[in-house]
Amino acid sequence: MDYKLTEREQTVLRLFAQGYEADAIAEQLGITTEQVEQASLNVLYKLFGSSLNHTLNETSSAEERELVAVW
Repeated sequence: MDYKLTEREQTVLRLFAQGYEADAIAEQLGITTEQVEQASLNVLYKLFGSSLNHTLNETSSAEERELVAVW
């Protein structure tokens, strides 16, 4: 599996790790909150893709699974 993150994904991940909220990251990077959320979902998918899908399918509601389908 390829774990290569884009520059934006790396930046978003780093800022989340530093404790920033999505709206603060969006403001700092000059992007929308939705773009920050998509970048974070991309990171999760790239790092934990198959195990994340398996876990969500077994433990989440249909609504939560719809969010994963956006990937």
